[in-house]
Amino acid sequence: MLSLLLIIFALITPKTTMAQNASSGFAISIPVKSDNIFDGAIVCSTGSGYSLCDKSYNPNMYGVISLNPSIYFDSSTNGSYPVVANGKVYILVKGGVDTIKVGDYITTSDSPGIGQKAQKSGYVMGSALEEYNETDNSKTKKILVSIGIKPAILSQQAGTNLLQMIKEGIDGAFLSPLSALRYVVAGVVVMSTVVFGMLHFGKIAKSGVEALGRNPLAGKTIQFGILLNVVMTIGIMVSGLGIGFLILKF
Repeated sequence: MLSLLLIIFALITPKTTMAQNASSGFAISIPVKSDNIFDGAIVCSTGSGYSLCDKSYNPNMYGVISLNPSIYFDSSTNGSYPVVANGKVYILVKGGVDTIKVGDYITTSDSPGIGQKAQKSGYVMGSALEEYNETDNSKTKKILVSIGIKPAILSQQAGTNLLQMIKEGIDGAFLSPLSALRYVVAGVVVMSTVVFGMLHFGKIAKSGVEALGRNPLAGKTIQFGILLNVVMTIGIMVSGLGIGFLILKF
């Protein structure tokens, strides 16, 4: 009887495996729809499940397939593979215009499952922990990456790509609501400060004209007060934009 219970327990209990020389992340069993599964492939969530990412800067990144994870919680489901969504993992990346340096952001590419160096602001998979000195985009290599899925703003291109990042966030709103939430919050903050600034400016402009009409001799003092309020209004609007920028960046 005891032997039978042990057998049943072994069959229904998910398996945990340990491996050496593997990623340090914790892998769970995820059903991935693809005919070309390979180690280091980036997985995205879709409306119908999980598949290899095939779009650059995909906002729906979920994790990375690691066929040799250090810790694996295996539910033994057909078509499922070990996917690491945190920690450090090896990702198959391709060469590009610039070589990959330690600390560079890694994102998805148009090649299914293959990563690349992020060249503009957008969603990233994480930061490279190894270099890859290759500019030929037909060549690939697995490098160690610290996973940290988030929208990243490259400072030198922040203004150029801000609208594109917002568009990508909206595109992924229904599939990654927590990530899209930061865009909503940033938008509310920016719009609130702009509306407040415009209303405040209109109010001080009207009161300034009325004050000048009542007391023309105090014109310089009134004009200085109006100018001071205008500067404060601009400061409020700029601070709102700054807060929105920080929300998107972090």
